[in-house]
Amino acid sequence: MTCGGCVARVERALQSSPGVKYASVNLATEVATVEIEESDDVRAAILRAVRQTGYDADPVRASVATASTMEASYEAKLHQQRQALFHALAMGVPILVLHWLSPVLRSGYEGGSVWPLAIQAMLCALLLRSAAGAPILVGGLRAVIHRSPNMDLLVAIGVTTAFVAGVVSLVADATNPAHFHAAAMILIFINFGRYLETRSRKKTASAITALSKRMPQTAQRVTPEGIQTVPVERIQPGDDIRAAADTIIPVDGTIVEGSATIDESAVTGESVPCERGIDDSVSAGTLVRQGLITFKASRVGADSTIGRIVRAVEAAQASKTNMQRIADRVAGVFVPIVLVIALLTFVAVWFLLGEWSVAIVRTTAVLVIACPCAMGLATPTAIVVATGSAALSGILVRDAAALERAGRVTKILLDKTGTLTTGQPSVSGVVVTDESSSPMDASRTLLLAASAEQYSQHPFARAIVNEAREKTLTLIDPTSFSNEPGLGVRADLEGSDTLVGSAKFLAQNGVAMSATLRAITQPGFTGASCVYVAVDQHVVGAIAITDQIRDSAADAIRRLSQLGVQAEIVTGDQAATARAVADALGIEDIRAEVSPEQKRAYVAELQAGHARVAFVGDGINDAPALAQADVGISLSSGTDVATGAADLTILHDDLRLLPTAIQLARRTTRIIKQNLFWAFAYNLAALPLAALGKIPPGYAAAAMIMSSLTVVLNSLRLRNAGD
Repeated sequence: MTCGGCVARVERALQSSPGVKYASVNLATEVATVEIEESDDVRAAILRAVRQTGYDADPVRASVATASTMEASYEAKLHQQRQALFHALAMGVPILVLHWLSPVLRSGYEGGSVWPLAIQAMLCALLLRSAAGAPILVGGLRAVIHRSPNMDLLVAIGVTTAFVAGVVSLVADATNPAHFHAAAMILIFINFGRYLETRSRKKTASAITALSKRMPQTAQRVTPEGIQTVPVERIQPGDDIRAAADTIIPVDGTIVEGSATIDESAVTGESVPCERGIDDSVSAGTLVRQGLITFKASRVGADSTIGRIVRAVEAAQASKTNMQRIADRVAGVFVPIVLVIALLTFVAVWFLLGEWSVAIVRTTAVLVIACPCAMGLATPTAIVVATGSAALSGILVRDAAALERAGRVTKILLDKTGTLTTGQPSVSGVVVTDESSSPMDASRTLLLAASAEQYSQHPFARAIVNEAREKTLTLIDPTSFSNEPGLGVRADLEGSDTLVGSAKFLAQNGVAMSATLRAITQPGFTGASCVYVAVDQHVVGAIAITDQIRDSAADAIRRLSQLGVQAEIVTGDQAATARAVADALGIEDIRAEVSPEQKRAYVAELQAGHARVAFVGDGINDAPALAQADVGISLSSGTDVATGAADLTILHDDLRLLPTAIQLARRTTRIIKQNLFWAFAYNLAALPLAALGKIPPGYAAAAMIMSSLTVVLNSLRLRNAGD
């Protein structure tokens, strides 16, 4: 593919193919992402549809291997472009030299003015048949056959016109100017530019390559016969794998023997190596610094941690922004428009000036200077670089449109537990009350709470259950259980109706809350979250839950403020606890004791007021708000439901990546706009100048190539996400 017009035609061919649910084509990576109904007939139909459009395709499944496939493809293309450039220079430079020296080389003898042109004609014919010219001519012919005009067609018509005009000039009257040098200059600049462009576009995909290179090619599998060295792709879930010092772990798994110091920075971003032992999990792509472990493989290949990261980056790079869709539509009709302009130029110049030679020169310049490539590359190159750079920094972007929306965020809502705090709460106190007809001690209150909460996944529930188990309390198995996410649970324990949750939850279920219990001042309750326990409609006690604020939270809030993004805490926790966290982080606004549906409704309310809202959360109760927000952001430690609803995922649970993500999104949007402006402005200015004869064909080719290179090189400025 050579331009946005190619993208539009391939997409139309794919989308019209039976069994295709979705298709998106990326010019920068030359990859089409296709969602299909699983069938061999559909696969064959897809390839047939692409080939009938005049292109070729090979199926590649999304996996870690895709990156190496892409890298091999770029290397092969670079080799072809080097060969084409060599041929262009080897035959094009002598043509130019003969053209420049022709006044000196001509003589008064018969045929003395013909031989320099004859040699140019022969060299030009060889050039057109070489690796420098033949692929372009074939591409142009294919475009005509399949009625799919593209960049190759414009260049092919330009060089063919220059060559034919030169031959006519040579045969008719050798004293007239020939145009072989124009064809030579066009092919020299085109091939030189494409070589540089291929090198630059290879750099845009370097993030995927860097991620894939973190994976080893072989692994040490433990079998009854001994240790076997096997290719990583042959490892199956359940296999025992041995990893020694200075070894990269090939798949995800759980340690069954030994212990080791493991560097997890490639996956978690944590620079300090961690100690891992039996029953601890390990991730593909991490490095064993010291020790020897045997672990049982759980997720392999594309399902491993690093594989899922690569797959997510590939999906984001294949997606499109709204700006790109507009540019692709324009590029789809651009080449036919240029052909019409070229024809009108030829007719007008010949009619007005009466010189077909001048008309040929100007028409060739118009054909060659037009650059749909720049329009087609303006957005995808920026997206490829930005999403790859973000992944290497620990930010996974679901799609390009999400990155575009993130750049416009004006307000960010943050859940408290597990987001601003570490999500590893602990019990700091238990208080009992005499409101029950049968008073109980703190141990009994904790036992009832833990028994009711044992089937809940909320972090507070886990903290209560862990505290009860540490005190060796034997939990009661409830005969019934119901859960209201973000508020509390209800269970039947030994015939008693037990409620555990927030004051709001108990009140909603008809439990009278005393003023004294609402304002607990016991040691361990200051600034803590309170979980209340009620039995048979009477409050029997409360449990204080504390959760440490993340070290990265304060710096993240400060940087968000510098970016002009207003932060607000939106949590189901009590107002007093939320206010304590807000004060510690310098956040002014809080909204506490809200249900998951109320979180979603508040996001919708802000959006109705024209705010661009991002929501950051990590739990099941955050999923509705994450889905409603303009940009949903989840921490990787969150639930699958939360990460599934999120547009961005922070891999390292480092909140400082929030402002980094927004800053990168803004830079990406700015560079896309710069690229599109340059691409459109270039064509608007260049086409009239070429038609007026201000730019010769050779220089037109150089200008066209510079247009594409400018777009690619401008996009490469995004390679450092944190800058």
